[in-house]
Amino acid sequence: MRDAVDEQVTHAAGGLWPVDRLLMGALAALALLALAAQPRPAPALLLFGGLALFVLAGARLGPATRQGSFVHAFAPLAVVVGIYESVGFLAGALNPTRWDATFAALDQRLFGSLVPAWRGVLGRPPWLCDLLSVCYFSYYLVPLAMAVALYLQGRHREHRRFVFSLVATLLATYAGYFLWPTSGPRVPAAEAEVVLGGGALSSALRVFIAGCELNALDAFPSGHTALSVVFLALGWKLFPRWRAPLALTVGGIVYSTVFLSHHYLVDVVAGALLGLGLLPLLPYGERALHRHGRLTWLSAKGASPS
Repeated sequence: MRDAVDEQVTHAAGGLWPVDRLLMGALAALALLALAAQPRPAPALLLFGGLALFVLAGARLGPATRQGSFVHAFAPLAVVVGIYESVGFLAGALNPTRWDATFAALDQRLFGSLVPAWRGVLGRPPWLCDLLSVCYFSYYLVPLAMAVALYLQGRHREHRRFVFSLVATLLATYAGYFLWPTSGPRVPAAEAEVVLGGGALSSALRVFIAGCELNALDAFPSGHTALSVVFLALGWKLFPRWRAPLALTVGGIVYSTVFLSHHYLVDVVAGALLGLGLLPLLPYGERALHRHGRLTWLSAKGASPS
């Protein structure tokens, strides 16, 4: 019954879900930052405008057909990836400070020999490098698979809340990129095979990252860690039968971020704290945006919010 009421209000309010409203606000803020920071903001404005239109189109198509419903359900995940790809360029233009030296020094001061031991565990055999490369890549697949499972099982309300939580967490990490632009302890591509080692899977991951991750200032806080904490906590309740493999996967993801030299350990700690801090706030944020949509619709109709 509650799902039906939510759908009725959402449809009447223009089809926008809380996650859609969150993304529209984020895109508007990014457009303003592009106007302020970039001498030629037109490409960024076109990108953000196109992403906003995609959000609106998904919301409009959603109630019409089954295909439209599917597009609406997963459009927010595509849009937040598009935002990620652009954020590095914008953060670099807005904030010329780079924090790598600070975080590298903090790693040394706070953790001493732990980080070198972490990266050199078992002598970095090729099989371990490949295994942890698979773990690192699973960060992109596991939350998507969870969202697909919820959708296919008809758990649409839980699906919407799960997607909202993913998007809100990612947007929070992107805010960190503006405040503390950091590249992380990346190894130059020409030296990666020798320094990082591994076999075919490790090489494939490096090719994927070089081609698909255009944001080079995405180290602090660790989005891999923050999002993994969130989807582990949510998945613990949503998919109780999969708790053990989910926990092992998240452990592998977090370990791989330092092992593969994508993050300083302080990035990982900050990402974990961010994820843990967001968990109790996400339901309130989702409900507040849902209520905002309902009140907006009622105001437009001249009805009482009560």
